[in-house]
Amino acid sequence: MRTSAAPGPSAADHLHDAPAARAIQATARQALRARRAEAVRLRQRAALLELLVQTMAELHISMAELNAARRAILPAWKRPEA
Repeated sequence: MRTSAAPGPSAADHLHDAPAARAIQATARQALRARRAEAVRLRQRAALLELLVQTMAELHISMAELNAARRAILPAWKRPEA
């Protein structure tokens, strides 16, 4: 009587190559890319805010002036009712 398993690929080998497994791996890679992109975006945002603060200080721009400029460039449909 034979007690060893039959030769050939195991169930784990089939799972490794299954389309679902590849899709799971692709999803994990996409999630990693998204996390990295978000980290870059946050660093860029922080750098932009720092530049804005420095520029406002150097040019003596008040928050009132900044807010007025923001309101001026908003499209009409986004402007708050006054």
